[in-house]
Amino acid sequence: MPTTFLHMADVHLGYQQYQSEERLKDFSRVFRQAIENAIARQVDFVLIAGDLFHKASINPTTLLQAKVPLDNLRQAGIPVIAITGNHDATRYGQRFSWLDYLVADGCLTLLKPGFTANGQLDLTPGNGGYIDLHGVRVIGLNYLGASTSSILTDLPESLAALPKDVDFTVLMAHFGLEGEVPNLNGAISHSTLAPLKPHINYLALGHVHKPVVRDGWIYNPGSLEACGMDERIWAGGWYHVTVNGNGHTADHYKSERRPLHRLKIEVDGFGTPTALYDAVRAELTAHWPAMKFSGMAPVVQVWLEGVLAFDRHDLDTRFIETMIDEIVQPLKALVRNNTRATEYEVKLDERLDRTGLEQQVLTELIIRDERYRPQAAQWAQLMVEIKKMVLQESEPADIADAISRRMVALAEAETGEAPAALKTKLAQLKAELEAQDVD
Repeated sequence: MPTTFLHMADVHLGYQQYQSEERLKDFSRVFRQAIENAIARQVDFVLIAGDLFHKASINPTTLLQAKVPLDNLRQAGIPVIAITGNHDATRYGQRFSWLDYLVADGCLTLLKPGFTANGQLDLTPGNGGYIDLHGVRVIGLNYLGASTSSILTDLPESLAALPKDVDFTVLMAHFGLEGEVPNLNGAISHSTLAPLKPHINYLALGHVHKPVVRDGWIYNPGSLEACGMDERIWAGGWYHVTVNGNGHTADHYKSERRPLHRLKIEVDGFGTPTALYDAVRAELTAHWPAMKFSGMAPVVQVWLEGVLAFDRHDLDTRFIETMIDEIVQPLKALVRNNTRATEYEVKLDERLDRTGLEQQVLTELIIRDERYRPQAAQWAQLMVEIKKMVLQESEPADIADAISRRMVALAEAETGEAPAALKTKLAQLKAELEAQDVD
């Protein structure tokens, strides 16, 4: 008879996002949803791959949000195996966490292996590093931060020494994969993980809130709820895994999240605040039907970007929030003001030398013209170089030649080819300068 289990991660109970009581409840609601699914499917066990809680210090409400569903699993005879994530780790200077409390209360088993004298993971029986259930071995690797890569490098040796009395092995760990989320610190490369494959049938990950599956053995279900507006496009949930011998199937189920919407509006074309507000109203009205389909009031963010054509202080973001409330009736109305003012305001980096400061100022000025914005840094560099040539009293023809070559290169970089008219005009300018005796 096949063994089945449910794999979830990044529950983040206790996260009162946007200071909203309803958002606090949302994280609890999707956790109950996953637990009810596990009970309905009569899985053999449940894995929680880190970050059951959003922070180490929780209040009684959050503890109940965890305990009641876990008690329901216990009453159904379904054990829960968990590891510690970076959010719910023991606070500095303390020995016990709220996960340890749930262990003492009999709600779950926490895998937390120790280390040998030479720093290798200690997976000897009885040290809390693994547990065997229904013919499946589950090994736990809690969040280790910067040490993760070195521990994983040494792990194959420890895995090879384990008893060979099961057909299927799960490694549950809390770290991110390289290449999945930009600028993720400590992400683990494929080359680091590849030596684990002969020993591991299913790598059950948490930490990254985006669902990921790689090579038929690496799985990350994504967070049950979106922990930020940027995560709205990631359909997180859980995996229902069926094990047959040393093979498996893993089906991903999406959790029913509260909808989050972002409307991006370029402000460059609006000469007055009223014109901008009218445009925001039109966008909200056009998108309103799509925001209402799920039956749950959405979180709506208006994202303003570009260069303002009026005084920055005349932009009333609170008025826009009120407009969102009136048109959409969201759970939460948000405005993100990423606009830049028309007036000259440059925050200078005092660490730069004179040339660097000049280039920074020029770049900030050029950005204000949308025609040259994509290549603002390159145009600024050209201006600095031409100024240097002038101060060095370079020949006008040489200056014209330098301008010609750089402008053609910029045009080619932007369009793929330099316009013929530009080449002709620059050639004429160079010829005229060569014909003149200019000081």
